[in-house]
Amino acid sequence: MASFTLETREGARSEVKAKDGVTLMKLIRRSGAEELVAQCGGSCACATCHVYVSPREGVTLPPMRPDESRMLATAGERRMTSRLACQIKFDAALDGMHVTIAPENLDDI
Repeated sequence: MASFTLETREGARSEVKAKDGVTLMKLIRRSGAEELVAQCGGSCACATCHVYVSPREGVTLPPMRPDESRMLATAGERRMTSRLACQIKFDAALDGMHVTIAPENLDDI
């Protein structure tokens, strides 16, 4: 089964088993990482599932839609690798990527 490495805000790392077609948000929440708030439940209406995503070399993520970019504009500490976990559906091509939960932005809660 495919998987990715999840890094918490405190730097703890774990391997998350992943099924194709499931959003990173759901996979991270199911892994027990409670620090990923995902307040809107995955409807791209907040930035509380902000993560930094580093796919393996040669692998590209699906393009960011305009609504995701607008929501990330409200997120603190946005980077080039910033994405909303609710907007990325895992597939086997993403096997082995690294996902870090971004610092909490209290303005989003």
